[in-house]
Amino acid sequence: MLVFELARPLSSIRSDLYRNMIELLIAARKDAGLTQAEVGVRLKQRQTFVSKYELGERRLDIAEFVVVCRAIGVNPHDLIDAAEFPDRP
Repeated sequence: MLVFELARPLSSIRSDLYRNMIELLIAARKDAGLTQAEVGVRLKQRQTFVSKYELGERRLDIAEFVVVCRAIGVNPHDLIDAAEFPDRP
């Protein structure tokens, strides 16, 4: 039986995993040559929506995270794996 321990409460917006996911999401957006405003248009949101989750002022739930990944053109599963295992080649 696998047992998982949480180092911090799940609600922590500052968790390492969440922070890594957002950093990778920002990098993916920039790599795709997209501005926050362009991502906002794809999401039918304002640019401030993108800015707030990138700055950590607003937390994305999992459904929003998947939609944002798709709007940027990145596979959400790959991004989560990269965030969870940053030292993996």
